[in-house]
Amino acid sequence: MKPFMETVSLIVVGLFISGCAVYTPKDIQSVEQLVSEAASAGAEKKAAYEYYSAVEHLNVAKDELSEADDKNAKVFGEKAQAMAEKAIQKSK
Repeated sequence: MKPFMETVSLIVVGLFISGCAVYTPKDIQSVEQLVSEAASAGAEKKAAYEYYSAVEHLNVAKDELSEADDKNAKVFGEKAQAMAEKAIQKSK
């Protein structure tokens, strides 16, 4: 009975942890808005590396999400967000 409870516990923990990796279209929209703000701030010229890095990471995040790969979508989406924020900062 003890191994059964350990297995159930591991499954519950695994489901809880995997739930934290969910990345949604709403998350993508949030990053798209940041990228748009960066463009409006002139980041294409003032912070080109950061801006285009954000754009490309966002594109990959969208592709990963469309393939139901939430984990990679989250990784690329978070990188896109960070780069968009840097682009906005550099463009001020």
